[in-house]
Amino acid sequence: MEITLQTPQTIVIKPEETKTLEKLTVMRMVDLPNEKKVRVFIKELREPITLWEGDEYDAIGQWTDSDVQAKLTELYS
Repeated sequence: MEITLQTPQTIVIKPEETKTLEKLTVMRMVDLPNEKKVRVFIKELREPITLWEGDEYDAIGQWTDSDVQAKLTELYS
């Protein structure tokens, strides 16, 4: 039996996985100027995190380790 939906629906196939973390370990930081994006790879997480992209990337200019720490604290506090 098939049921045709009137509008497409987003259905969760795999539930979200959560972790409680006390610290984040930055393994690698990647600046992608052609994509206007800065990504960090965190040991405790599966996927890289985009810190800045597009206009935010332009605004941050020459970012530092302190900027990365501040952005991660902003995102996860």
